[in-house]
Amino acid sequence: MKRRKLLQSIALSTGALVILPSWAQGWSREQIVTNQVFLLEEKEMLRLIAGTFIPEGTSKGANGVGVELFLDKLFSDCYTIEDQNKLKAAIKALSLQADLNHHLAFGACNSAQREGLLLDLEKSAEHLWAYTTLRSETIRGYTTSEYVLTEHYHYVMAPGFYHGCVNV
Repeated sequence: MKRRKLLQSIALSTGALVILPSWAQGWSREQIVTNQVFLLEEKEMLRLIAGTFIPEGTSKGANGVGVELFLDKLFSDCYTIEDQNKLKAAIKALSLQADLNHHLAFGACNSAQREGLLLDLEKSAEHLWAYTTLRSETIRGYTTSEYVLTEHYHYVMAPGFYHGCVNV
């Protein structure tokens, strides 16, 4: 082995050993930054909205498959701050409208009242984008969930079978 290659290998190994403890420290559970885009009340509103779009019935609805977690992660990681603010404004408007119309919180309203509030949100030009985004992403989250794919679409991860040692 040439001396230059040997010195490079030693320097690289030493650097890796120096960096490794700080790198390994970053994986502790306490240091993982959690998603702080939506407040707890807004996350609960996402759950209620998803449950209103796809309610529970004979099969699981949006809340049964965890669409609210999908929505929270999707809106936090894949949408811009401006879009997140539009969604937050629509959620706040929905909550205020429920209080004005029914003197109840959105979660305390029955399903017919929540559907009416969402339809009013759809008619609002200011919140139309937020309504259509919430509706389409809820549907996408539901139809791509493991429950729906396996129970309704009969999706198989790797179709076909392997038969080893078969006489030809």
